[in-house]
Amino acid sequence: MTTKKLLLALSALIGASAFAQAPLGTVSNVQGVVTATQGATGVSVAPGTAIQNGMRFVTTSNGSVTLRLNNGCTVTVPPAHGVTVLQNMTCPQLTAAVQPVVPVAAASPAFAPNPSLVNGLVAVGAAIIAVGVIRELTDDDDAAAPPPLSAQ
Repeated sequence: MTTKKLLLALSALIGASAFAQAPLGTVSNVQGVVTATQGATGVSVAPGTAIQNGMRFVTTSNGSVTLRLNNGCTVTVPPAHGVTVLQNMTCPQLTAAVQPVVPVAAASPAFAPNPSLVNGLVAVGAAIIAVGVIRELTDDDDAAAPPPLSAQ
């Protein structure tokens, strides 16, 4: 029985290693700071770094990286750009996938109201409140109001 368990564990280990990904290529040139992320893991890139399926490379404003894939494709990612490498991409698709990286602070919101409109609405609201307060303070009709009607 122990031999069967050992063989089962050994075959599971061999099967798992068979599913391990072979690198799609390697990084051949790095200038400045370049990071690579895959899932939640991020690393600094250096020449010789293995390129795995799904890996995203992002360059800083003064960084660049050259990716050399096993299929002969060479792609350079210029400063402030990023690309995600997928094994099913052709070389032209991968080259086209290199896009500028937009900082979060520079991205425009989906809806940005016109500041003049907002200021105008605030001014109108303040004017309405001011008129109501002035009417309440200068209202003398309370002293000369007729007595309420009685049931008689």
